[in-house]
Amino acid sequence: MEKFQKIISQTISVLFHPLLIPTYTLFIIFNSGTFYSFIPFQTQKILYVLVILTTFIIPVSIMPFLLNLKLISNFMLEERKDRIIPLIVTSISYFFTLYLLKQLPFHVPQFIFNFILASAILIVLLLLISLKWKISAHTIGIGGLLGSIIIYSIAYYANIIGVIIIISIIAGIVGYSRLYLQSHKPSQIYLGFILGFIGMSTIIYISFVV
Repeated sequence: MEKFQKIISQTISVLFHPLLIPTYTLFIIFNSGTFYSFIPFQTQKILYVLVILTTFIIPVSIMPFLLNLKLISNFMLEERKDRIIPLIVTSISYFFTLYLLKQLPFHVPQFIFNFILASAILIVLLLLISLKWKISAHTIGIGGLLGSIIIYSIAYYANIIGVIIIISIIAGIVGYSRLYLQSHKPSQIYLGFILGFIGMSTIIYISFVV
């Protein structure tokens, strides 16, 4: 039973890895029933490819090189010091995403741009915190997803309360999984979620207002 719980917790940690959150966000808003759902499929496909490539594949693909150069101890990045260089690479990749979004031959919906901007800022904050303290990137990610979808539902009158409830439940499961795997202390889990939720909500809201 304990082995099964460990496998489930590891699977949850992989499925809801922070680097996958931008892709999940795109999927939700493109299927939200708002005008975002009517964006031409070709445009959606381009955005999917760009976001998956720059916010997931590039940061992940650099890991074997860092391991080979002994700049990290393992792929799990369990030690605080192991996170620094990968987070620097990831933050650069996310800001590069913003640059590419600006170069596309069509107008990128404002919410998508604001979300990636907020994600990049949260990664920088995570990097700065990680210089001194270990905080849960997983709960920052899922907290950010919940915060962004709530703001999206309010801003665009999206009837996605069911999605918000599901994300809330997943957030609890992710937090429990990280605790079960002993990857973090409770304070690191809770503060990570608070930072992700409040940080993402605030940054996106300010982006709309300014």
